Amino acid sequence: MNVRNLKCSPVSPLKARQRGIFSIEFAIVGLFFSLLLVFSGDVIIKLSVKGKLDRLSYSLVNVIKERTQLYDANLQMTDKDIDDIDVIARHSLERTFGHYEPSNYGLVIESQRFSGIGQALPATHETRGHLTCQVAAPISQLQHLSVVSVWGHQMPLYRVTLCYRTDNWFGDIVGTKFTDVSSDSIVIGR
Repeated sequence: MNVRNLKCSPVSPLKARQRGIFSIEFAIVGLFFSLLLVFSGDVIIKLSVKGKLDRLSYSLVNVIKERTQLYDANLQMTDKDIDDIDVIARHSLERTFGHYEPSNYGLVIESQRFSGIGQALPATHETRGHLTCQVAAPISQLQHLSVVSVWGHQMPLYRVTLCYRTDNWFGDIVGTKFTDVSSDSIVIGR
């Protein structure tokens, strides 16, 4: 039987340095990968909320538009009508969001009516909810979207803006605020 005396040789200085460099590189790559995962998760949550708000704002603005077909073309929205739309929006969000928080919700309903062709009446702007929704431009600046019907009436415009405050995963890490998600839908009335 041949027995060899195997000595454990110490790790060469070159290999020791390579292990240290690998650890540093792995830590840097791991940090960037973690940031990427947090950013992706945050974007996915916000896109999901945006999609839900898009569908709901489109539905609500069509409810407002269709009520004139059912009742009167010159029907003005009352506070009760706006409160009813607010209740519909809140209940819908409660059903579709896993953890709906009423303090994170905001609603803006705007309408622009006309007394004649090119003769705009004062626009209405009503808000509900705890969150203040940011509107890019007031509906009074969007009069060019209205059309004249075959009966010679300038059609009213309606807009519903919904906003919701989400978690701030990535913003907390980088020290900024990316929380509010909003959606608005505008429609030409009947």
